[in-house]
This record gives sequence, C-alpha cells and structure tokens, in this order.
Amino acid sequence: MSRYYRSRRQSGKIKILILSLLLVVGVGLGIKYYKPGDIVRKVSDESIVKSKPLNLPIKEIEAPKSKIKAYWFNDNTNPIISISFIFKNAGYAGEDLKKQGISKLVAALLVEGAGDFTADELKEELEMRAITIAFNSGKDDFEGELLTTKDNLDKAVYFLRLMLTEPKFEIDGVKRVKLQMLEALKRQKEQPANELRLIFAQELYGNHPYARNPLGKKEDIENISVGDLKSFVNNSFSKSNLVIGIAGDISESEARTLIDDVFGRLPDTGKINFVRKADIKFDGRLRRVERDSSQNIWLAALPSVDRKHADFYPLFVANYVWGGAGLTSKLSQNIRENEGLTYGIYSYQLLDDKAPLLMVSFSATKDNFDKAKKIWESETRKFNKNGISDKELQKAKDYLISSYNLRFASIVNIAKILSSMQKYNLGLDFLQKRNEYISNISIKEVNNVIKKYINPQNTVEAEIGKF
Repeated sequence: MSRYYRSRRQSGKIKILILSLLLVVGVGLGIKYYKPGDIVRKVSDESIVKSKPLNLPIKEIEAPKSKIKAYWFNDNTNPIISISFIFKNAGYAGEDLKKQGISKLVAALLVEGAGDFTADELKEELEMRAITIAFNSGKDDFEGELLTTKDNLDKAVYFLRLMLTEPKFEIDGVKRVKLQMLEALKRQKEQPANELRLIFAQELYGNHPYARNPLGKKEDIENISVGDLKSFVNNSFSKSNLVIGIAGDISESEARTLIDDVFGRLPDTGKINFVRKADIKFDGRLRRVERDSSQNIWLAALPSVDRKHADFYPLFVANYVWGGAGLTSKLSQNIRENEGLTYGIYSYQLLDDKAPLLMVSFSATKDNFDKAKKIWESETRKFNKNGISDKELQKAKDYLISSYNLRFASIVNIAKILSSMQKYNLGLDFLQKRNEYISNISIKEVNNVIKKYINPQNTVEAEIGKF
C-alpha cells in the first residue's frame, strides 16, 4: 500500500472521528424522546431552551434550473451538512403485486455501486471522506439522507447523484443482496416480537397492501430482474413526488445549486401505484398465537387521525397522558410502577398515510400477563369515562412544549423535520406555531377526543406466547 493511500485513509478516519464528536451530543438529544422520555424530561426541565420560542429561519428555496423546491436552514455552528429527501408514495405498499420486496432491494443496492464505481470503490470513497448516504423504504415512502462535512460537499453531491440516476445494479451485487434479504426472511420469525408484528398486520389490514411483509415475498425477490430494478427507479424517483430538507453549513445559493446537481436529472413525473385507504373494523377482535416464549407480548390498535385533522393535537396530548409519557403515563404507573407486571407499556400515534392509528403494547410473563391486560382495560375504560384533569393537562403541555426544542439539537434531525413538514403540508411557519397549537388546547377538546378514540372496546389486538 502506498504512503499516499495510507494517508488518505488516515485522513478519512480522522474526519469520521471529528464528525462523530460534533454529532454525538445532538443525536443523543434529538432522537425519539417520547419512549421512555425520562432522561430528556430531566434535560428539558433544566434547560434554558424551554423558555425560548423556537425561531429557526426556515426558508423555501427553488433551484434555478429544475425549479425543484426545498426547505432550507442555514447553521454554520459546525461544518456539517445534512440532506433529507422523500419520494412520496414509493414505499412497499405501492409495489407491483408480483414484485414485493423490490423497494427494499433497491434501497440496499443504491449504495452497492454507481456510475463507474464498483460497490467496494464507492464504499471506500465515502469512508475516506466521512460521507454517509443511506436509503430506506417504508410503507408509504422511499426515503434517503446524506450527511457530510463542508469540505466534502462537492464529492457527496456527486456520489448521491450517481446513486439516484446511475445505479450500477451489478449482477453479483444483486445476487448477494437478494441472498441477504432471503436470509432475513428466513430469520424473521425467530423473534416472537417480529412474528407478532407480521401476524398483527395481517389481522389489522386484511387484503390491504399494508398487510404485506415489509421484506417482500421469497418468490418475488428471487424473480426480480435488473430490468425491474431500473424500472422501479425510473418510475418511483421523480421531481413530482420529491420533497427535500437541507440543513447545516450551506448558503442559500449553494443549496439551490445542490438541488439541481443532485435531483435536476430526475424525470419530471413517474409511475406510482395508487394505494387506497385501509378499511379497518375496530371491533375488539383478538388474534392469539401460541408459542414457547419467556414473555407474552401484546399489541393493540385503536382509531386515530392524520396529521392535518382538527383532533390531532388534542389526541397528541391525550395519548401522552395515557401511555406516551414513559414511566409517568397512566398506563405505566398502574401496570408497571404500582403492580410490577411489566418492564414497560407504551402507546404512540402511528401516522401512516392510509391508516393513522393509536398503538399500545407491552410484554409480561405468563403469570402476570392476564392481570396486566385486565388493568389495561380497566384503566383505559376509566380514562375514556373520566378524561384528564386540568392539572394533568397543564403538566402535559409544559413537557411537550419545553422538550420540543431539543429535537433541533441535531442537524440531521432538522433536515428530517424539514422534509416531514412538506410531506404533511404543515406550512413554512409550522415551527413557530407548533407550540401555540399545544398551548391553545382546551380540557374540553382533550376529553372529547378521549371519549371518541381511546375506548378499550374499539380495538384490534394480537398476542403471542404461552397461554
């Protein structure tokens, strides 16, 4: 190995270390504070940011050539830039019926060679420059993100453009990733929690595409061709279903040029399969799966609302008090803290486009399981009947407002939030208004949505374990 090559590798490792040090505090504070939430609750209670209104100077910008728009935020505190982008409606629910698994396959293969770079060459280039590029396919959307230091922005932009517009899809790479996916399918049911999620999706969604296995079907994966992969990219990655968030040490002119350089060569429109709304009957039905396991696991879904619905914020607060506040929630206090029946019980809002839900889950030993379920039903029935008090409402508001600014401690999180704001059509001024939405919620609004949505009879449930 030449001295020059070694020095480049050493330089790359040093940059990775520096980047990691710059990010570690922000990432630690910025990721999913709601579960269990106790560490961040302490941080937010003691932090000066809780008393400061959030006033990030977010701006909508437009690329000069392609006319693609994006939300942009400039912060040159650290020499880091993050890009988050979403191809809407390009997730696994929209896959062709006989191509299930193709979106996950593409997500894995985009980093396996592009342009004239083989998989190994591409990974080496990214590693040496401390550039992170990643892709993922969810139910609804296909997502991507880029993280780079300022001095490597040009190269990062170049590599991301190649991946999106000139993916290599080498035969050997395709075979290898397929084998990895098929092995993941084999192992999917080794963990009871994974098996339960698959069974629960089938019970909940029936013949809707949301019931599909996120990894796809064995026979489909085996039969997907390179031509199929290229067709998916051409049909799914277009300007018409693209939203972009850019944050970090990048000027407006640089960001506008970046948009053209990365996304300007995408087709204007693509071909996306329509996915209907899921028709779910919340009739209290239960799917039980007998399995030898040290813990019984239970999942339940209740009806909810989408991000723009008038009930969203009252339900957001109600869920926080009910099961979303970690160890201090009503469910956790009564089932974990008072009775010691489970290590944790949590509820959360699931914002899938075609079926927004309230989800709740816990696990317990066989001896404690039935008692925990009975307390859940009893406490949820009381919650539905009595609602919450003025004191509980104020406490929830105080936390949800004071902790919100902590989400913006990471440039990566900011870029993701900017893309999500566009996906859900929240408006450019959302960050300034969000805490007002919480603050203005009345006790009547919260208790109305509790009666409307949080009812132990209006569920779909599934459980796995020894019974």
